[in-house]
Amino acid sequence: MQCFILRGQTWSVPIVVACAWLGLPAIVLAQPDNLDQSVIPFTEIASKDSGIGAKIQKPGDSSRRQRLAAAKELPVTGVSAAAQGQIQDVLNNISLFRRLPTVSMVTDQRPYEYFLQHPDVAVSLWRAMEISQVQLSQAGPTSYRTDTRDGTVGTVELLYRNQESVLILCQGQLHAPGMPRPIQAKALIHLQYRVTGPTEVVHYCDMFVSFPSAAVEAIAKLVSPMSFRVADKNFEEISLFVSLMSNAMMKQPGWVEQIALQMEGVAAERGNELRSITASVYVDSERRRLQSQGRPVSLEAMRPPVADNPGVVPASRVVR
Repeated sequence: MQCFILRGQTWSVPIVVACAWLGLPAIVLAQPDNLDQSVIPFTEIASKDSGIGAKIQKPGDSSRRQRLAAAKELPVTGVSAAAQGQIQDVLNNISLFRRLPTVSMVTDQRPYEYFLQHPDVAVSLWRAMEISQVQLSQAGPTSYRTDTRDGTVGTVELLYRNQESVLILCQGQLHAPGMPRPIQAKALIHLQYRVTGPTEVVHYCDMFVSFPSAAVEAIAKLVSPMSFRVADKNFEEISLFVSLMSNAMMKQPGWVEQIALQMEGVAAERGNELRSITASVYVDSERRRLQSQGRPVSLEAMRPPVADNPGVVPASRVVR
């Protein structure tokens, strides 16, 4: 499955890490040469001088001590009785645990929160930018269906949310070539974030994964160092995507408007919402820039530049 964060009425950064990770044991064994390729390769397409940034403040941790601490942080008392049963089922049968790296992103708070609320928009943009074929479709008010297009499919269900914490349950399966039956797995995802400045957000994510098959669990533990590396990388790449879009909104709003027109598989109003947020972020960014230079703030001075690229190389150069 994959993983995306949630806030408010919806979600956005655990829906691309969990789905991919649930099938990682088989993928790691079948494709060991592709471990450094991310589901969303933003490191490969972001220009070094573009102002896009996602810095790892603290590396990932799979220790027993961290797992116990993370379990205590789960908002179990705030969920329904049915959800408590689902949570306990995963915790009673943990096969793998990982606290993904704590990542600091250069981003305006508004695009970050918008993609948390509408992860299907983020995934649609990846397809429009021709950097990923990951599919994400809304199945209900608090659920999504995911398909990474590599044999891994699953569902994501919101269990709990507040202003800084989101808890979701991912259930998925991997249909790997040569396997007699698909690999089943569940992942409990707890993502937390905080806004630390006008253009900085810090977040981290705890993942508790359960494989019902003892044989698959044994393989998963054997290859866990490699699968942890892939999960960490995907989380960093997703953070870079948020930073890239925020940077584009500040410097190349016209490009965001163009790419928004190419979105598919989302509600019709999402394009207007994205353009509205882009305009707001751009105007505020320009106002801060002009004020810092001691220049008068005017509509003429804030006229958007004519450009079509936010520091991204052509899609034909993206390594797939």
